[in-house]
Amino acid sequence: ATIEDGYAQARICAINLIANLKVACDGDLDRVTRVVKLGAFVASTDDFNSQPPVVNGASDLMVEAFGDAGRHARFAVGTNALPLGCLVEIDGVFEIDG
Repeated sequence: ATIEDGYAQARICAINLIANLKVACDGDLDRVTRVVKLGAFVASTDDFNSQPPVVNGASDLMVEAFGDAGRHARFAVGTNALPLGCLVEIDGVFEIDG
């Protein structure tokens, strides 16, 4: 897999996060006041150290979707394996209005 493959997978993770967020907001994404943090695990070999550019796929989408409210803290960690052979796994913390 390439960095570009990982970037695309991270973007799909972000789409899934936003879909779940929409459910949590009763269908109203305008209730999202900010993306607080993303935590990412990237399947990596011992010599791979480009996890941040991979996770940019998710970070970039959050800014595209939420503007300045999409800017967030994050971590990007390499791991030797992820469930089901996934390239990227991401979770998020979001702030929403009542």
